[in-house]
Amino acid sequence: MDYRDKDRFFSMAETYNEMIKYVLPQYDFLQNEAIKSAPFKKNDEIIVFDLGAGSGIFLERILSNFPNAKCYWIDYSTDFIEAAKKRLSAYSNRVKYIITTLQDDLESKIDTKADLIFSMSAIHHLETEEKKSLYKICYNLLKPSGWFFNCDEMKTLYKDAYINSMKFWVNYVNSTKSQIPVDKLKYYENWTSTFGKWQERNIVHVDTPKVKGDDIHESFLSQIEWLKDAGFINVDLFVKYHLWSIIGGSKN
Repeated sequence: MDYRDKDRFFSMAETYNEMIKYVLPQYDFLQNEAIKSAPFKKNDEIIVFDLGAGSGIFLERILSNFPNAKCYWIDYSTDFIEAAKKRLSAYSNRVKYIITTLQDDLESKIDTKADLIFSMSAIHHLETEEKKSLYKICYNLLKPSGWFFNCDEMKTLYKDAYINSMKFWVNYVNSTKSQIPVDKLKYYENWTSTFGKWQERNIVHVDTPKVKGDDIHESFLSQIEWLKDAGFINVDLFVKYHLWSIIGGSKN
C-alpha cells in the first residue's frame, strides 16, 4: 500500500490482517519462498529481524518455521504493534519490539547482530538513497555468513511490463471480491478505497515524478547492484512474480 496513506492506514490494522491474504497475489507463496531461500535448518538458534513487520503475519510464519529463533519486530506503527502483539502472543518470550522508521539509525537502536534479516513490502516506500543506505545498514547488522532478503514491489526490465504488472494487481483485487465472505466485505471496501489512490498515483500518473511518501518502485536489477555495493555476496533474484521480487545476499 501507499506510504503517503499510511497514517490513515494505521487505523486499518484490522483491515490489513483480514484482507492481505485475499488482495496480495501469491501472498503465502512469496512468504514461504523467502523463508525457504534462507540456508538455515529448522532447529537452528538464530536471530531474525523483520523490517517493516506490520501486524506480524510474516513474523508469525518465521517463528513457526524456526522454533528456536529469537525475532525482532521492527516498524514505526503504534497501531500495528498492538495487532502484532496480539497475533504473536504465543511467542512473546521470543519476540522483541522496536518502534522505529527504516530511515532511522537502526544500528543504534538494535542491541545485537542478526543471522537473518527479512523485509516484506516495506522498502519500496524509501527514496533511492534511503534504500541504498538501508542495504548498507542491513549488511552491518548481520553476523558473518548472515543473509538478507527483501520481498517487495519492484520495477521489471521494461516500462510496459512494469505497468502490466501493476494492472495485473488491480485486476486481481477486483476479481477477489466474489471470494470474500460477506462478513468481511467491509474490510474489502476499506482496502479498495485506499488502493484506488494507489492506482491513481502509480498507473494513471506513472510518468509523474515520485516524491517522498509515494511508492517509489525501482528495478530489481538496480537493487541487486545496490546490494553488491553494500558488500553483499551471493546476490541474486530468488523469485519474481509480476510486481513482486525477492532479492537478497549474504555477508562474508
